[in-house]
This record gives sequence, structure tokens and C-alpha cells, in this order.
Amino acid sequence: MRVFDAPFCSPFFEDRPPKKVLEIACGAAVWSSACHDFFKRQGWGNVSFTGLDIAPLAPDLRTQGVNWRFVQADIRKQPLPFSDGEFDFIFIKDAGYCCESSIADVNPLSEPLRILKRGGVLEVLDSDDIVRTLLPNPPIPHGTTEEEVEQAEQTATYIISASTAFAKTQNRYFQDYNTWIEKGLEKRDLTAVRLPLTAWAFSSVEAMRDVGSRRVAIPFGVIRWEKIRDGAVTASREATSDTASPIVPKDLTPNQFALRQTALGTTIQAIESLELVLKPESEKRQDEWDRWWSGMTHNLLEQNGAFNGECLEIGAFWARKR
Repeated sequence: MRVFDAPFCSPFFEDRPPKKVLEIACGAAVWSSACHDFFKRQGWGNVSFTGLDIAPLAPDLRTQGVNWRFVQADIRKQPLPFSDGEFDFIFIKDAGYCCESSIADVNPLSEPLRILKRGGVLEVLDSDDIVRTLLPNPPIPHGTTEEEVEQAEQTATYIISASTAFAKTQNRYFQDYNTWIEKGLEKRDLTAVRLPLTAWAFSSVEAMRDVGSRRVAIPFGVIRWEKIRDGAVTASREATSDTASPIVPKDLTPNQFALRQTALGTTIQAIESLELVLKPESEKRQDEWDRWWSGMTHNLLEQNGAFNGECLEIGAFWARKR
């Protein structure tokens, strides 16, 4: 949320808030709580929030003044326990493992669209598992707004698109991880590169209009090619179409560095949580796996092993229902 400066990216609630919001795969309901606070600061404190997840991890947000209810259900089993057109804003975050990767399957947005009312907004926030290396000076994608450029400068992140140039990671631990995660997820008919699939899902449904997206790369630390740009500490604010990206300061601010460390920590935690998928593909014994894990964390956390531009790629996609 800090990357985009708001709990959501869709631009449709500037003048009027939604009445009923659903967070699918809500987990601990961090997003619903933050979104409530966001609307309340604008004087809109009566928005109703519903959280849905397979496990009851969410606290009772009513104790925090939120108009809240929790529904326990498995989003892989449809239909979901809601009426047609029940919500006017549906938000889905990090639920890519719940959808099979084959585009021959039913569009994964079909069921959320059923329970979204006409004119309502659907937004999906997700990230890719594969770690890639951002090449120097990525151009700003066509159509990027001045506000988005300013936000990228403030957070020392990079605005990207489907056409942004990346290279394969040069870090040997990420090389191992990329190989194992692709094989492991493929066996489960899942994909390690979800952002293109999400973009396809939004573009292929005729029931949606005003489709938009934002994609951002968060480096895992200070990048080698950032450090050699002596004197280039002020971003150019000229044309925001196919121009050089905002120049990241040579010395990151504490908040900028903390954001990059959070991105790295999030990725390391994800690798840890996927051990049951990764370890069989690695063909390592437990002691060998433990040594690999120890070497990886030391390399990334102590030796700045991701200095070539390895990054976390995240994307937000939104649309209105016709």
C-alpha cells in the first residue's frame, strides 16, 4: 500500500465511496482495516466491509469501529456464498495460487463479476514469483501520470509495464529458486508469472470497461547501476511517455531503504513458506537444503547479493462492470 500511496489504485472513488466492499482472501484483514481508515479520513465512515477466506484469521474489526463481517469459505469452490450484484467494490490480493494457470479454463474473474453490481469496481493486486533483474534506466510507460511519477520518486521504485526490459537474475540462489518454483507450480497447474495472466483475464472479459493497471518494480537493495550515477539525484519531470525513469537518489532515505528491505524480506518469507514445493524439485536432502537456505539468507541479507537489480514485481489491475 505504501508503494501506491493508497489501499487501492482504481480511480473511481474520488468523489463517492462504495457502499459495500468485499475483500477476497482477506487473511488478517489488514487491507480492509486500512481501506476503512482511508475512507474515514475523507469523511466516509459508513462503508460496509466483508472479508472472505478459507481460514478465520481476521480479527473482529467491529472492535475498531469498522462495519465488518467475516465469511469463511473456500474461493476455489464456487459459487461463492453471496447474491448476484451484492457488492460495489471487490478487492483481491495475492490469491493467484487459487487459480489454475491454463487460459482454457473459465476466466478466474467470472465469479467475482457475478457478485459485483453493474458499475461496481473489481481490483486485483498480485505479484510474480519469478525474480528477474531490472535493466538500467527503464523507460516510463506510455500514459503514466505525473502523480505516479512523483510517487515512484518518493518511494525509489520503478514504474514498469509488460514491455519493460528485464534480464535473468545473476544471483545463483535466485537462479535455483526460479528453476524450482517454475517446476513445482507447473506440476500443480499453476504459474509462477501471474501478472500476465491477470492482465489477460481483465482484457478478455466483455463485461468489464474502464480497464486500467499499474505495475511497479521494487529493488531488493541499492542497485549497482544506481550507485554509479554520480550527481544524478534529482528526477526529471519532463514528458512521462517513453522517457528515462525517475532518477533514484544515490543515497536512499530511510523510508526508501526500508521499503526495499521489506520487499526482500517478503520474498525470503515466500521462499520459506514454499519449502514443501521447492525442496522436492531441488532434490536436496534436509541437511543440504538447510545449508542452501543458510547460504541464501546470508548472501541476500548480509552481502547485498541482489545488487544487480533483482526486484519484486507487483501489479494492480482494475475495471468497472458493465
